[in-house]
Amino acid sequence: MTETQFKGKVMRFLQGIGVYPLGTPEDKVVNPTGSCFKVWGGGYQKAGIPDLICDISGKFVAIELKAQSGKPSELQIHNIKQIRRYGGQGCFLYPSGFKQFQEDIQKHNFRLKEEYK
Repeated sequence: MTETQFKGKVMRFLQGIGVYPLGTPEDKVVNPTGSCFKVWGGGYQKAGIPDLICDISGKFVAIELKAQSGKPSELQIHNIKQIRRYGGQGCFLYPSGFKQFQEDIQKHNFRLKEEYK
């Protein structure tokens, strides 16, 4: 599964629990519990920002998506640690850890693991 395919799977899960992408029309939102947006890297974007920035039930959650064989950069590791240091929840999410991530989010367990691998 590519990172792009995995992103779609994660976004479908989030939407299924009421976390909608920013800008979703009001008539498409059912039982909202939060919002999220995808950070697109590029020449105009600061490097190392996690892929998904979410507000889930009032909690700040930053998710760096990785393909199963992917490895986070030192900057990504630093940024996730910094988010966690200041009370947010940041994690690296791999396809093999997705089920555990889903369970933790559905239980409203916002002491997420730093890595779901």
